[in-house]
Amino acid sequence: MIKNARMILLVALVVLLPSSELCALEVLPGVIDLSPISGYFFNADPSLTIEQVSSPEMRSKFTPVNGRPIWTGKHAPASWLSFTIPTDRLGPGYGPGSNPEDREIQWLLIVQPSFSIILDNVQLYVPRREGGFDRFETGAKVKSNSSGPYSRFFFFELPRAAFENTTCYLRISSDTDVLMTIGLANAVSFARNQAQTNLGYGVIFGIIIAMIFYSLFLLVSLHYRSYLYYVLYCLSVGLWIFWVQGFAKVFFGQIPGFDQAMLWMWMGQFITWGTVFTISFLDLKKTDRVLFYIMAIPAVLGGIVSLAGIMGFDGVAFALSHTLGLVVPVLIMVAAGVRLSRGFKSALYYLIAWFFLALGGVIFTLMGLKVLPVSPITTNALPIGIALESVFLAMALADRFKNLEEENKKLEVTQAHFKELSLTDTLTGLRNRRFLMQELDSAMKHAEQSGEPLSVIMLDIDNFKNINDRFGHEVGDDILVSLSHSIRSCTRPSDPACLYGGDEVIIFMPKIKKDQALSVAERIRAHFEVESLRVIRGINLGATVSSGVVEYQRGESLDTLFSRVDAAMYQAKSRGKNCSVLG
Repeated sequence: MIKNARMILLVALVVLLPSSELCALEVLPGVIDLSPISGYFFNADPSLTIEQVSSPEMRSKFTPVNGRPIWTGKHAPASWLSFTIPTDRLGPGYGPGSNPEDREIQWLLIVQPSFSIILDNVQLYVPRREGGFDRFETGAKVKSNSSGPYSRFFFFELPRAAFENTTCYLRISSDTDVLMTIGLANAVSFARNQAQTNLGYGVIFGIIIAMIFYSLFLLVSLHYRSYLYYVLYCLSVGLWIFWVQGFAKVFFGQIPGFDQAMLWMWMGQFITWGTVFTISFLDLKKTDRVLFYIMAIPAVLGGIVSLAGIMGFDGVAFALSHTLGLVVPVLIMVAAGVRLSRGFKSALYYLIAWFFLALGGVIFTLMGLKVLPVSPITTNALPIGIALESVFLAMALADRFKNLEEENKKLEVTQAHFKELSLTDTLTGLRNRRFLMQELDSAMKHAEQSGEPLSVIMLDIDNFKNINDRFGHEVGDDILVSLSHSIRSCTRPSDPACLYGGDEVIIFMPKIKKDQALSVAERIRAHFEVESLRVIRGINLGATVSSGVVEYQRGESLDTLFSRVDAAMYQAKSRGKNCSVLG
C-alpha cells in the first residue's frame, strides 16, 4: 500500500503540473485579463458589420462584462467585445506621450476557449488612423497560417494602431457552445508558458503511452481480454486529450472540420471503450445481466457520438457527449459498488478510479454547460481526473489478475485432486487400472527409446476368496490395505503400484533389472506376511502373496508383457504359493 500511495502522489504531482502552468498564464508579470474592462454585446445579429457595431447608435448594446461568462454557441451564434488596450500597464513605449521606438515587447491578444477546436471564428478589428478597420481572423474553421507559430489557443499579434487609445472590437462566433477568456500577454512570456505547459502534458501523454504498451505486453503474455479493452480505452483517452486540449493544433496547425470530427470521434470512443472495459472487468455479462444491459446502452451511444462527429453533426455530438459525461461515470460507480458488495474485491480500486474521473468529468461538463466558469481547474479537470483514474485502473487490473491467478491455482489444485482421485483406488490408495494402462505404456516407450531396463511385478494375495468368505469383506479390505502399506514400505516413490484386479497388484519399476525387482518382490512378500498377521476368534490369520517378475523385452506389446508376468505369477502359485518367480 505504501508503494501504491507513492505512485499515486507522484502521478498527481505530474498531472497537476500542466494546470499550474496554465495558472501561470494568468499571474505572469505583464499578463492582463481584458474581461473586466471589456464591453459585451451578447447574442448579436450575425449579419451585423463592424461599421454597424462601431457606430454611436450601437454603443448602448455593449455592457460591462461584470463577471459574466463570455460565450457563444448555438443559441447565441455571434457576440462582440469592445476594449481599449490599457497602455499604461504595458511598460516603456506604450503609455501616453511615450515614444513608440522604445517598445521592445510584442504583445499578443490571447483568446482562450474552453474547447480550443470548437470556437469556429474569431475576428479582431483594429481602427486605422485614416478611418476604417484592419481585420484579423482566426478560429477553428480558419486554416492556420503555415508561416506563423502554432498554438493551443487563438492569438493575434497586435499592430501598432491597437495601442493608440482606440477602441478595438472582437467578434466571436460558433455553432457549438463554448466559453472563453481574453487576455493580453507579451510574446516571450506566452511562448515560455506554452513550452512549460506542453512539457507537463508531455509527461501525461508519456504515462498513457507507457500504460498502453505495458498493457499490450500483458495482453500478449496473459491473454486476459480486459487488457485489450483497457488499451483501446487508454488510446481513445489519449487521442481525445490530444485534440480537445489543442495539441493537434500545436503539431499540425488548425485543420477546419477535421479537428472537430476527431474531437467527437475520440470522445465517443472514450465513452464506448470505457463502458466495454467496465463490462469485461466487472464480468457483468455473467454476474449481473441487468447491469450488463444498462452499461451496454452508453457503449452504443458512444458510437453514435463518434458517428455524429464524423458526419458533422457537432450539436448532436456535443449534447450527447456532455450528457453521457455526467451519466456514465455514475453508472460505472454504481456497477462497481454492486460488484464490491457481492465480494468482488478488485471493484474497490475500480470504484476509486471512476470517482476521480467522475469528479473531473462533472467539473469539465459543467464548464461546457456554462454552469462553472472557464479556469485552469475547469479546463484541466478531466485530464487530471483521467490520469488519476488510470493509476487506479492499473491497480485494479493488477489486483484482478492477482485474484485470477489465485483462483486459477485453486482450480488447478482442485483439478489435480480430482484427477488424482480418478486415477487412484480410494480404499488402498494404490493407482487404478486406468493409470496403469496410461503410464506403463509410456514407460515401455521410454525404455524402448533409451535402452534402459524396465521390470514389472505382479502380486496376488493367496486364498483371498476364502478369507473374504470366512471372515467377511471388511477383513478382506484390511488385508488389501496392509498389502498397500507393505508395497510402499519396500518400493521407491517412482515405482507405481496399481490395483489390476480384485486382489492383483502390478508394480512397474523403471531403470530396474529383473534380478533387482525379484529382491523387491521378496521384501514385499516377507513384509506383508508379518503385516497381515492378526487374531480373529482365536485363529491366527496370516495372508501371503505370490509374485511374478519379468523384464520388458524390446519390441514387445503391452499385452505380451502382461501375459508373461501373469504366467510367472501363476508359476509361483503352482509352486506352493507365498513365493516369487522370475519369468
